[in-house]
Amino acid sequence: MKHSFFTIAVLVLLSIFACKNEPKKENLESIDEILKEDVLADAPAVECYLYVNQKDSIQLMIEKEDNSITGSLAYKFYEKDKSFGTVEGVVKGDTLLLDYNFMAEGMRSMRKIIFLKKGDGYIPGYGETEEKNGVVVFKEGAEIDFYEDQVLKQVSCE
Repeated sequence: MKHSFFTIAVLVLLSIFACKNEPKKENLESIDEILKEDVLADAPAVECYLYVNQKDSIQLMIEKEDNSITGSLAYKFYEKDKSFGTVEGVVKGDTLLLDYNFMAEGMRSMRKIIFLKKGDGYIPGYGETEEKNGVVVFKEGAEIDFYEDQVLKQVSCE
């Protein structure tokens, strides 16, 4: 019994003295790197895309987490109404299906939008629409045309 008490006391004292030693700087740096890698691995992937043709542009910034998408979108077409707002939706295969909540001409609106993945970019889809419950949606069975001359190319997010 005295022997086990002595062993426990020695272990406690060693633990106390070990805790008082300053941690090595290199250990702290490696812990910081591991934590940083873990945080970055769990962070949603942020991607930015841009289409520019003379004075027209479309800018898309998305954050992907699993199949969910959030981000922002801006349409700037020369001598036409500009719109900017947020997007939220899902990835289905090679397609982004998004709700676009935006401001144009001082009014807030919402509409469904679609982008098709092409290489490292996205192509916007257009089709016949209608309004349902205050949201502009594609008509049931409407053919979606993807404008291959409006490819949003992946760019660095700044």
